[in-house]
Amino acid sequence: MRVCMVVVVLLWISGLAWGLPANGENRGQVSILKLPPDPISFQPGSGSELASRYCLMCHSAEYVYMQPPHPREDWMEIVNKMKTSFGCPISNEDMAPLVDYLVTQNSLQPFPTAPPVQRDDQKDTPDQSSIQSGDSQKGKSLYERHCVTCHGPGGKGDGPIGPVLVPPAANLTLLGKQSDKTILDTLRKGRPGTAMPAWEHDLNPQELNHLLSFLRTLTP
Repeated sequence: MRVCMVVVVLLWISGLAWGLPANGENRGQVSILKLPPDPISFQPGSGSELASRYCLMCHSAEYVYMQPPHPREDWMEIVNKMKTSFGCPISNEDMAPLVDYLVTQNSLQPFPTAPPVQRDDQKDTPDQSSIQSGDSQKGKSLYERHCVTCHGPGGKGDGPIGPVLVPPAANLTLLGKQSDKTILDTLRKGRPGTAMPAWEHDLNPQELNHLLSFLRTLTP
């Protein structure tokens, strides 16, 4: 489960996230937290893209499904607190649709789904590429839905919360020297020690290729 970024920031401020004692000694020692990927995604339905866009910035989808059933007014209070107290960049127009979606999830208990098993003749070999051509326009839509709040519209790490993350969101316009495989691996698995989550449970392989194609269009 992803750890709430608010908690991470508070831990960092207190020195605990870096493994520092209270007296500030041994400041050169850094401990990196490796967070496992979230095995549960928001279930399909009107508003699920809003939940993925705004809720996953701070916590996992599983955290929502752990909650007891809430009436609509309680969900609205929670979303409003998410906006006003924790700085979620959700617009006023998106709040009601998100709340409506969260109400529909009250009685659902999704279970982690096992990854599909490939036959031996379907598995990649070192000489095969699992990278397929993607559609940059579809990738742009996915980027605006899932990535822009951290990385910004131009991919420079200047989204609404990108600069305050620890470490700050990456500048994606500097990916030119990285291979397609390296970028796709990061999209799938995330980056341990950062706020970059794993997207392999939320986006299918073709969607990840669309996203890769869009990232290749970003320029410094």
